[in-house]
Amino acid sequence: MTFKLDIINTIGPKALFDHQFIPPKLLYRRKEQNSLNSILTDSIIDKFSLNILYQGINGIGKKAIANKVINDLTNRRGKEDQILKICIDCKEKNFEELVFSLLSDMTTLSNLNINYESFLNSDLSHLWNVFKLICKKSVCNLIFIFSNVEYLKPEILKKFLLLGKENNITSLFTINKMLRPTTIDLLSEFDLKKKLSYFSYNELYSILKQRVSLAFSHEIENALIHYITDLIFEQYVPVPGKGVEILRDLYPLIRGEYKIKNFELIELCQNHFDHILQNDEFTMLNYISEENVLNVLFLDNLSNHFSSKMSYYITLSELKDLYYISCELLEYPKCSNEFQSILEEMLNLGVLRASKRKIQETISYGPNSHKNDNSYFMMISPNQLKALIDTIFEKNSII
Repeated sequence: MTFKLDIINTIGPKALFDHQFIPPKLLYRRKEQNSLNSILTDSIIDKFSLNILYQGINGIGKKAIANKVINDLTNRRGKEDQILKICIDCKEKNFEELVFSLLSDMTTLSNLNINYESFLNSDLSHLWNVFKLICKKSVCNLIFIFSNVEYLKPEILKKFLLLGKENNITSLFTINKMLRPTTIDLLSEFDLKKKLSYFSYNELYSILKQRVSLAFSHEIENALIHYITDLIFEQYVPVPGKGVEILRDLYPLIRGEYKIKNFELIELCQNHFDHILQNDEFTMLNYISEENVLNVLFLDNLSNHFSSKMSYYITLSELKDLYYISCELLEYPKCSNEFQSILEEMLNLGVLRASKRKIQETISYGPNSHKNDNSYFMMISPNQLKALIDTIFEKNSII
């Protein structure tokens, strides 16, 4: 299945480095946007408050959906029915810090002339009452977005839930993981609870492709975007946030139109995953030292292939060619079963992984003959693998 992306204008590095950036179009979240837009529109028209909970792993797009819908609603409404959005990150903040942040944002965005020095010696109860009074007197439609609410104690979360009901404020709460056991009882207080689903391979690739198109004025090769997508599926969970994090790290290298050696980008991408094979050099050293010469030579040819070519993938037919070359150098007979055994060993060890994307290759065995040929990517830096092989060879030559 293929996905067609709309032609979009380049925005620049803001598309990657601004954590509040919202793409002009959110891909594959139309249903969620329509649902939230409908209920928020009704709440504004009928003047009733809502407490909405969005659940999903960090980077899946919870805040993006909320901000996109609220921004669109704001742009459609006139000054007489203005929306005021307040965003608060609850991560590692106590109640006093949260209240002061809310109070500060409310007074700033509402253009209220308030002397903050008068609050410096105020107790928490007074600050909270002042904040509620400002909310009550606001002529705008207030919408609060509380992110990372899994960090909130139950009694604090309950205060924010009651705040909306008592002051006709709609609040959206986002959590990246399960609520505390003592907080689960409050789930019934939410008017709407949504758990966001993961993306498919093609969906995630299209989202990252869109973000690349927004960030870079020149073409970035699709193979790099596919490689990032494959790594995320293999080592993490399919969410765009992880891909954007990787692209931020790659930005200084790929912002120009000059060619960067692909193994440098491979290493940078792999550094974003804690459990990737490159962290286990001891296992690879043991494997290489105990394997026969053919297998080690095959690994050496494999590392050379990725180091010398501007490629992130190798096809099954190219892997067979490397095996044949290794056999010819050692004057070994070629054997299909032996090749399959070596390939399975590479996959089991984690040196190679099969891409989630299938590549269709046309091979001329006869009229209208086709073959599906998997593509594979390395789970270890080609340079690192080469260094490990050289270490074993040098050690053996000394002995």
